[in-house]
Amino acid sequence: MKQLRSFLYCMALALLMLPVAGFAKSTTVSTLGELYAAMAQARGGETILLRGGEYGKLVLQKKSGFNYAYPREVTLRSANPDQPAVFSGADVRGAGNLTFEAIVFDYRFKPGTPVHAKPFKFIEGRNLTIRNSIFDGDVARGVDAKQDGLGYGIGAVFPRNRGLVFEYNEIYTFHRGMTMGKGFNATIRGNDIHSIRSDGMNFSQMQGVLIEANYIHDFIRSKLKSDHADMIQFWTNRTDQPSTDITIRGNVLMAGNGNSTQTIFMRNDMVDRGLKGREMFYRNVVIEDNVIVNGHVHGITLGEAAGVRIRNNTLLRGQAFAQGKNRSRKAKMPRIKVAGASTDVQILRNLGATFQEPQFGWDMRDNLVVQDIRLDLPGAYPTYFKDALHGPPDQLETFVYLPGGLVARQKLGATLLQPGLKARARFAAGPGAAGGKAPKVKR
Repeated sequence: MKQLRSFLYCMALALLMLPVAGFAKSTTVSTLGELYAAMAQARGGETILLRGGEYGKLVLQKKSGFNYAYPREVTLRSANPDQPAVFSGADVRGAGNLTFEAIVFDYRFKPGTPVHAKPFKFIEGRNLTIRNSIFDGDVARGVDAKQDGLGYGIGAVFPRNRGLVFEYNEIYTFHRGMTMGKGFNATIRGNDIHSIRSDGMNFSQMQGVLIEANYIHDFIRSKLKSDHADMIQFWTNRTDQPSTDITIRGNVLMAGNGNSTQTIFMRNDMVDRGLKGREMFYRNVVIEDNVIVNGHVHGITLGEAAGVRIRNNTLLRGQAFAQGKNRSRKAKMPRIKVAGASTDVQILRNLGATFQEPQFGWDMRDNLVVQDIRLDLPGAYPTYFKDALHGPPDQLETFVYLPGGLVARQKLGATLLQPGLKARARFAAGPGAAGGKAPKVKR
């Protein structure tokens, strides 16, 4: 009898532990109502498959009536990526351990909405993941001549998230691609962001963010409006803490066939306007191994910071921005600029048009000046690059280092431009170019 009781106790304990052990369940749904019902039943470890079609706006709030802050990952995934589930809006607040995969978030412009409309909001999430999905924007119509036909709204908004993972997604045809603030430990990896009117990525007051292997390219600004476009921008304006522990690594940031933009722009206006002191310096900033091909002086611009590592970046001017009188204009050539008050600064092994004089205590070594102004002067592009003056502006192969040349031998600049590197194929122009498996969507 004692042995039987022991056996039954062990069996009961095993049954209780099944959810914890990761025995995931799969449920297939076809409507938004069915999706809510499946999410209400989920306890962690489940995958909810969404049949293709329109699901309207996803709303997860306190009044939803069920707990979607799961103890373990729950995944919402299109059952067939070739026939994806489509959300026209999302207002998700306080989600925990929730993953979206192979979903289309499709913004539809409506007259009377502001340019900063936020159709897809993910607020105060914990361990939220969006992967292999599409944020399909729309253009303005009937607004004014300066904006009609251009991207409108903000693709994805992430205030106050912890542990966000946003990877292998595509964002296009918005005014701004994505914004993120007051967050902790975010990973932004392998995304393809293009056809944006203003900023690709905006960040403020972030504590720990990795921006890695993204392809940001081919922006379309208004020719009639003074759009201030940045591919990656950080700011401190109207914040009470600086962003810290920032890594921007292995990205391809190219104007391509689009308009010129500022590339990585991290002004610290709370400090440079005298409103705050060293307590608002950016801290622990690593910017490395990025390829920048653009037509604006702000290639890598960093405001007041403590603990800076800028190394092995390649900054070049696209030839569309070097025609006629622009050939001699250094303002069209991306360069590296760090605020002079910054401390513990290393600027090493970069390629660019010019480099500032180091401040006391800075470490600046092995940076190589390259230029396309005078081909008979040192640093001319043909000396170091395969076809930087004449090749297609939207292809990385155009900017590959010459085999056996100085840059290749000494491993200066970005690794992605080394001869014979297969990893470059991930950054070919086109949907999903940064390496994801985004669902198909009609455009």
